[in-house]
Amino acid sequence: MSRKIILAVDHSDASHSALDWTLDNLYRTDDVLYLVHCFKPLQPAVGPHYSYIPTEAEQANWRKEQAHVLEEFVEKARAKRQDLTAKAILISGDPRDELVAYAEKEEAVAIVIGSRGRGALKRAFLGSVSSYLVSHSPVPVTVIRAKAQ
Repeated sequence: MSRKIILAVDHSDASHSALDWTLDNLYRTDDVLYLVHCFKPLQPAVGPHYSYIPTEAEQANWRKEQAHVLEEFVEKARAKRQDLTAKAILISGDPRDELVAYAEKEEAVAIVIGSRGRGALKRAFLGSVSSYLVSHSPVPVTVIRAKAQ
């Protein structure tokens, strides 16, 4: 019976470490690996002397740039595991909420995510997707730290 595993990916080295760990330790030949990249759409900005509203073309280009993240991960994963069954999923929205919802929708057995290793102060101000998932995910979450450079 195949298992559905979600690997949350972004531009970070930690995501590459999480991919390596998943393929080496969790993925089995009959599994399906969902490489999920969540991104926030371009937002309007208003200041005292300017305003910016992204056009549809700018939003489309931004989405295309985000899709390249997925392409990179799929290529790397397939180079490492020729038997890989993978699906690349691009989602617009807050990664915390979207990853939890996607895990429920797909009935995933696990989520794997990289950790950038931010300190407590940065986590408090910027938030931590991995911390949120550990607390709110309906399935087990494995957090992988980036490999030392």
